[in-house]
Amino acid sequence: MKKIIAAATVAAFALTLTACESAEEEQAEDVVEAEGEVLDEQAELTEAEADLAEEQGDEAEAEALEADAEQMEETADEI
Repeated sequence: MKKIIAAATVAAFALTLTACESAEEEQAEDVVEAEGEVLDEQAELTEAEADLAEEQGDEAEAEALEADAEQMEETADEI
């Protein structure tokens, strides 16, 4: 009887531990997804800055900002 109770306790503990790991994994995935979304928004902001620089006649700055924005978008897509 004691062995059955011990086995049931171990099984319950294992399930609890698995549930915690799953919740932690899900939270980590949510954080990574949020980081990707933030990076994508930063890329949009950088693109807007590039448009402004182009309107002001600063072509070199506009090109540099567009390159930065493109790199941010690629990184966000990889996340």
